[in-house]
Amino acid sequence: MNNQPAHQALLPRDYRSYIIPALLSALISLLPWPDIILSGTRGILLDREVYTYQIVFRDNLLDYFHFSSFIDYFTSEYTWWFLLKAMQDGDIPLHYETFFQIITTISVVTAALVVYRNAGFFPLMFLANPLVFDLCYSQLRSALAISILYIVYLFFRKSTLIAVALCLFAATIHTTMIIFLAVYILCIMTADEGGRLSRWPLEARLAVILGTGVIMGLIIGPLRETILNLIGDRRAEYLDLAASPLYLSFWVGLLGLLLLDYRHTFRSVEGRFSLFILSLVTVNVFTGGYSLRFLALGYPFVIATIMLARPALKAFAIPALSIYMIAQWIYYFVGIAG
Repeated sequence: MNNQPAHQALLPRDYRSYIIPALLSALISLLPWPDIILSGTRGILLDREVYTYQIVFRDNLLDYFHFSSFIDYFTSEYTWWFLLKAMQDGDIPLHYETFFQIITTISVVTAALVVYRNAGFFPLMFLANPLVFDLCYSQLRSALAISILYIVYLFFRKSTLIAVALCLFAATIHTTMIIFLAVYILCIMTADEGGRLSRWPLEARLAVILGTGVIMGLIIGPLRETILNLIGDRRAEYLDLAASPLYLSFWVGLLGLLLLDYRHTFRSVEGRFSLFILSLVTVNVFTGGYSLRFLALGYPFVIATIMLARPALKAFAIPALSIYMIAQWIYYFVGIAG
C-alpha cells in the first residue's frame, strides 16, 4: 500500500524525525482545552457527555444486544462497547477521564504526524481548528478509530496484511472506517503509476474519485435513513444536523481551486483522498447531509494536499484557510452561546 510520487521524495524516511512533532503535539493535547475553550459558555462536548453517561450508569450495548452474525461486530461496533464495559467492570484499571485523554492524545499526535509527514512543522497550526477540537475531545469513538487508520498510513502501508487487520479492527470501533479503507484503496488503484486503473485516462480516474464522493454524499444525505433501515442498523433513528451552505462554501471553493490544477493534485494519494472528501462535502451543500464528521476525519489530508500544491495555488489557499479558520471559531462560539 505504498505509492509515492516524485514530489514527495523529501518525506522523512527515518521515523526518528517524528519524535519532536509527536512530543510537541502530545504536550499540547494534555492542556485542558475543553475548560479553556468552553469556560464561561453553555457549550458542552455532547458525544463525550454521552460516553460518560454510558460508563457511569452502565448503559452498555453488550448487556442486551445479541451478536447473531459476524457483520454485527462491525455494524454494532463491538470493540468500542467492549472497551467501555471493561472499564465498567474494572478489567481496565483506568478512570474514564484518563481513557478519554489517552484517545485525545493519540488522535492529536497521529493527525499531527500525517500533516508533518507531508509538510513539516508550519502547517501544524491549521490543526487548531474547531473540527479537530470536537473530533479529538468529544467524538472519541471516531477519533480512536481514525487514529488507527492514520497509524496504518504512517507506518504500515507496505505491510498489507497488518494494514488490513488494523483497518478491520478500527471498523469494529466505528463502521465508517470501512468506507475510508475502501476509498483509500481506490486512491491507490487510481495512482498515475502502479495502480490497477493507472492505464485509464487521468480524466476518467478523476471522475471515479469525484463520483465516489458524490455517491457517498448522497448515501450520508438523503439516502442515509433508507439504507440504514434496509440493513437494520440502529443508527437509522439518529438525527444528525447538516451544516449550513455558507459554512461549507469554503470547502466547495477549495475543491474548485484544487481542480484548477487537477493534474498536480491527482499525483498524490493525499490529493486524491482530499478530492473525495471535498466532493462529498460539496454534494451535501445541496442535499443537506451531515458531512462535517467526514471532513474532520479527512482534514489532515486536506491540509497536506494544500501544502503539496504548486506555489501559485498555495499562495491563495493558505491565507484563505487562515481567514476561514477564524470564521470557523467565531461560528463555533456563536453556536455554543445559543
